[in-house]
Amino acid sequence: MAYDAAMGRLPSWSGPLTALVAVFAFAAGPANGDDAAPPPAPASAIVLARLSADPRTPEGYSASLELHAKMRSFPFIGLTVHGTSTYRKPGLYHYQLQNLPRVAAKFDDLHYDLGDPTSWNARYDIAMAPESTDDAPILRLTPRKPGLVMYLDIETDARRGRMLKATWKRHDGGTIVLIQTYTALGSADVVTEQHATIDIPHMRAELTATYTHVALETPTFATVPER
Repeated sequence: MAYDAAMGRLPSWSGPLTALVAVFAFAAGPANGDDAAPPPAPASAIVLARLSADPRTPEGYSASLELHAKMRSFPFIGLTVHGTSTYRKPGLYHYQLQNLPRVAAKFDDLHYDLGDPTSWNARYDIAMAPESTDDAPILRLTPRKPGLVMYLDIETDARRGRMLKATWKRHDGGTIVLIQTYTALGSADVVTEQHATIDIPHMRAELTATYTHVALETPTFATVPER
């Protein structure tokens, strides 16, 4: 099953949690952007460039994952599933989940492409959120075409090009929050845990994804044959 989360690419966004959260946030799926969209304002352009060029984002990696989901509204069920995830620059993800209940079987094989942050302005009006500070820059992405999502706030690390927290605000009053935890692995930073809180009409839930056995992909360089 393929999803385009309609928010460009933060290179370090890893995990099926991102794809599943995007499904709840956007519901009907993304709208196509305007190719003639104006560039973002200078302040937000700097943050986007930092996200796009983060030197600690690996070229690719694979990991084992464990996903816990708990409904905080009826039917108050909980479940845990396992699987694998892979990532390739600039934002290609593939997730395979096992032991899913029949009602969620369509999520067993997830593919999505989040693109590059510098291309987000094709789909969004981008500015700094009112709560943004120099120490905690927050981008506000407002969809150019009307839809369920009012805006998406992305809280970033001022020192490194990575996302710390994402908050979706929907027109129906719903809110979805995603928080990420990173771990240094050699010269790269990888997401090792994500926690999402979903509070939308008729549904309240918490999801936690944990990533283990992370294996970085080593770049392959061409060699000059001996003469």
